[in-house]
Amino acid sequence: MEVKLVGEVFGWVTKEARERSVYSGRGDSRVVTGREYDANGAPVSGVESVIVSDALGVTTGATVVMPDTLAADVPVGAVVGVIGSNGLSARIVGGDFGSTRVSIFGVTEVRVIADGAKLIRDAAAKQTSTARGGSGAQA
Repeated sequence: MEVKLVGEVFGWVTKEARERSVYSGRGDSRVVTGREYDANGAPVSGVESVIVSDALGVTTGATVVMPDTLAADVPVGAVVGVIGSNGLSARIVGGDFGSTRVSIFGVTEVRVIADGAKLIRDAAAKQTSTARGGSGAQA
């Protein structure tokens, strides 16, 4: 199933970029026959992320597919925004044991927004200081 995504999609990068390969055969006969390329002819890599979008909500384990040149600049732990000049699409396919896998295609621009771990630490520190502020609320 393919879903068109409107606007920017946000992701928290959880694993290093991996080159995407093209395969032939199935099961034990499956072999790599080359690299996967985008519509512009650029080799692509997949970056595993927790994504947030209006159409999909929060989706863990999604693969954001982007040109190698963009993927090289995306560090693990970064919160990123991705945009596609011709729009983004999400491909949802069945996985093992009734699971689903989501891949985002059409990425032409990536901007690093923040360090995800720092965002959480800062939010936790703010919450802790508010809780100690004597608001009278009990946890």
